[in-house]
Amino acid sequence: MTPEQASAQAALVLTSRLVRNRGLTPDEALLAVLQRRRGGTGPHTHLVAEEANALVEEVAAPIREVAAAMAPAVEAACTAIRELLSSLQLPPAHQPVKNRRDRPAWASPYGPPPRARARRREPQRAG
Repeated sequence: MTPEQASAQAALVLTSRLVRNRGLTPDEALLAVLQRRRGGTGPHTHLVAEEANALVEEVAAPIREVAAAMAPAVEAACTAIRELLSSLQLPPAHQPVKNRRDRPAWASPYGPPPRARARRREPQRAG
């Protein structure tokens, strides 16, 4: 759905709600919605804002109920995670991890470098 289609759909929903809940005629409701969208004022534009707020409250009410029902479980999970983290002995996040000391700094974790083969010099022949 494009933004223009979503905006048109929202205008239709508000128009139908104004007719059903506020007793406006379809023409009055559509005119009020269009005036409000354009930033104008009219005899019923204040009803558009009130109906939009009522619609948001209706939609948000079940979401608030779910959030309120989930709050104890989320709090218990946070407490369990906090206890788990406190039981682990982790270095504090602000301190850098110390360098490894089990081998000299020049030593590679992949073993020593291959040795260069000594070239045998053949005696130079005179002649």
